[in-house]
Amino acid sequence: MRKLALMTAIVAAAAVPAAALADVSYSYVGAGYGALKPDGISRLDGFNLDGSVAVTENVHLIANFLRAKDSPFTANRTRVGAGYNVPLNSQVDLVTRLGWSFTKVSISGAGSGKDDGIFGQTGLRSMVTDTLEVNGFLTYDDTEDKVSADLGAVLHFTPQFGATAGYTYSSNLQTWNVGLRYNF
Repeated sequence: MRKLALMTAIVAAAAVPAAALADVSYSYVGAGYGALKPDGISRLDGFNLDGSVAVTENVHLIANFLRAKDSPFTANRTRVGAGYNVPLNSQVDLVTRLGWSFTKVSISGAGSGKDDGIFGQTGLRSMVTDTLEVNGFLTYDDTEDKVSADLGAVLHFTPQFGATAGYTYSSNLQTWNVGLRYNF
């Protein structure tokens, strides 16, 4: 699945006209397919929603939600926070974020467990071409008590619309997503 998504993104990037110039945007909404794979459990499929609003040129607010399930398991993760971005050059931004994370995992007939705590994130967002943004972050989430590596890409069809793909790896959990984004 990941190979197919990557190949599709590469082919689409070659087909997008250069006139579709985009910048790294901190004001967007997005939605799509999301999945997670905890150790010892089959893959849970679902959906993800995320968004960001630029408050100033360097400050933005973020929120994202992932819901995935495969009977009898259901997992929800919500994060809200604020970020600060600093341009390193005309194509690359250094981004740091801090916020609150809430996770709920339930098993049909056996109950559920909840946890909340802080998360911190630092990484880079870069426009590597006029239409392709790539990003990479290191994230610490108190609810998992782990550091994860997050990789993502946005292929812009126009300055407002794009396709997204992302992958997150930590020692006990992997997540991935594909979707659409609207920049405003």
